[in-house]
Amino acid sequence: MDSLFDRSPLPHRIRPSTFSEVIGQEKAKFQLQKFREPVSIILYGPPGTGKTTVARILGKIWNLPFVEYNAVTTGVADIKKLLEKAESGGSILLFLDEIHRFSSSQQDSLLKGVETGRLVLVGATTENPAFRITRPLLSRCQVLKLDPFEAHEMKEILSRGISHLTPSPSVSEGAREILVRYSGGDARKLLSLLEGLSLSVEPGTEISGKDTEVFLESRVLEYDQTGESHYDVISAFIKSVRGSDPDAALFYLALMLEGGEDPIFIARRLIILASEDVGNASVYGLPLAVSGLHALEAIGMPEGRIILSHVTTFLASCPKSNASYKGISSASSFVRERGTALNIPNRLKNAPTHLHKKEGAGKGYKYPHDFGGFTDFEYFPDDLSENPPQFYRPTRNGMEAKLREYLSGVWKKTKGKDYE
Repeated sequence: MDSLFDRSPLPHRIRPSTFSEVIGQEKAKFQLQKFREPVSIILYGPPGTGKTTVARILGKIWNLPFVEYNAVTTGVADIKKLLEKAESGGSILLFLDEIHRFSSSQQDSLLKGVETGRLVLVGATTENPAFRITRPLLSRCQVLKLDPFEAHEMKEILSRGISHLTPSPSVSEGAREILVRYSGGDARKLLSLLEGLSLSVEPGTEISGKDTEVFLESRVLEYDQTGESHYDVISAFIKSVRGSDPDAALFYLALMLEGGEDPIFIARRLIILASEDVGNASVYGLPLAVSGLHALEAIGMPEGRIILSHVTTFLASCPKSNASYKGISSASSFVRERGTALNIPNRLKNAPTHLHKKEGAGKGYKYPHDFGGFTDFEYFPDDLSENPPQFYRPTRNGMEAKLREYLSGVWKKTKGKDYE
């Protein structure tokens, strides 16, 4: 039971003190058992997955003085003082929350202590360490990933939280399902919601699904516009459009918009996708995406969400082709390998003056429209003309099938280019 004088948040009050009390995270606990001696660790995982809990338990197991800093409010001077203390009094376990917010120079201040073992670092981050932790520090630490809790684990955590409230409320199965689903694998969020919900209803009454829905409607959707989740959601959005699933795409679009994402950022990504993934399979995709951006800038939000939905559903429903994207990538690789010092033949050069014409610029060029729109001609430099490379390989999808048919008809007979 809670002490009447202990009004710390519920997640803190019921924090496990041993690994046997930790629900879930079986893979992480298995790895942690291998660390028989103190070792510096980077704990990487979403919020509410137990990073602080793991650090505190390790401090007890290794019997080390435990110091907790947050990278947002900690500087190099604090680290230096801690190192001086460790040098004179023995090793210290430093739990550095949000370590990804430390700059490169701040992270470098940790190296000496970690190297000598005087500072046993347990860093916590929601960002991928490979992107946000410097290589020298990363090489001196073990990396341990904590996963979001599964639904059955969240239900067990919820039951534990209910039993530690005073008085212990009655929570309907419907309410439990909603809380677990809304918390998205974040145990701290789940327990905080439970505590707030229990205070919002009359004591002694059962918390219903309706009570829970009303309570959650007043809360702001949590969405990190700068963290890794920002990139994860836009990635899921783009992949859904590319995969021709308009419903999943709209789900991620709504998640971003409700979370406060910059709609211009979304519109720009859709423009890129229109060329990269739709391309010539539907030539209306790019103009629509560009028009969507202009319309969004003119209209603004919240009506702009309709424009984004319009563009998203069209692009998701289009035939797809990445032939243009692959074509420029292939051509760029070819140019990088051969270099850019290619001699442009005279027949392809412009002849704006009499002197240029005298030097032969433009001589021999065949104007296609004089031959019905196409004529056999060599556009590559002479040293590539015998075996000209082929970069663009149109698909049979959507409108690109017509382009494929045309190109095959005019080039296969003359230059042997195979577009079939």
